[in-house]
Amino acid sequence: MSTAMQLARIHHVAIICADYTVSKRFYTEVLGLRVIAENYRAARDSYKLDLALPDGSQIELFSFPDAPPRLTRPEAQGLRHLSFEVPDVQAAADELAAQGIAVEPLRTDEFTGRRFTFFADPDGLPLELYEAVPDDDLDALLLKLEGALHLREVRTNAARLEELLDDDFHELGVSGTVWTRAAIIEALRDEAFSQRTMSDFRVLRMAPDVALVTYRAHREAIAQRPAADSLRSSLWQRRAGRWRMAFHQGTPL
Repeated sequence: MSTAMQLARIHHVAIICADYTVSKRFYTEVLGLRVIAENYRAARDSYKLDLALPDGSQIELFSFPDAPPRLTRPEAQGLRHLSFEVPDVQAAADELAAQGIAVEPLRTDEFTGRRFTFFADPDGLPLELYEAVPDDDLDALLLKLEGALHLREVRTNAARLEELLDDDFHELGVSGTVWTRAAIIEALRDEAFSQRTMSDFRVLRMAPDVALVTYRAHREAIAQRPAADSLRSSLWQRRAGRWRMAFHQGTPL
């Protein structure tokens, strides 16, 4: 007897609209959903608008030229498909195939690099399996994101900082100062930069969409200030598929 598949959560819902401009205005202005990304796919003459819900789930709004009214297939107006996140797409697809359910060949998302596939329910409703980010990949990802915040080219780039820091970001600095997102971005514009290195980097996954990062940081000496070491901790939260820092604290050594 086979065990039940472990579906984690709804990853996203995709909708094909009849009028892209009207639907974009409705979802962003009437419903107030935040835009994650907007991409135009020239090969299909189609827009793909990624929208964020507060719980981290997403809506993908598609436009296709001359899409027919909603029938039963995906490329029509209305609900396109439902997507479920799973730890291993291939393993989940194999489970379905073993039960006689047809599954499409695996594909890779051109924007995220994650694997996915489609199958259908008894009524022909398209369903998708979308692969979650493994824990070891998360360690590497958060090391890269945390490290980016120590680079001169990132610390002086307001747009890049806005991508990495959550809207409600707060920092308790080594000096005891409490920084908001807007305040830290402004302060870093004219920072006297010094090289930083990290060691003893660790990631503790607190929940599927929350991770605690701890490490030791060393700041090189410059004319304006001496070298210093500190213990650092950061709380990263995934919202709408993107990991952003929600809180950071430094403790001097």
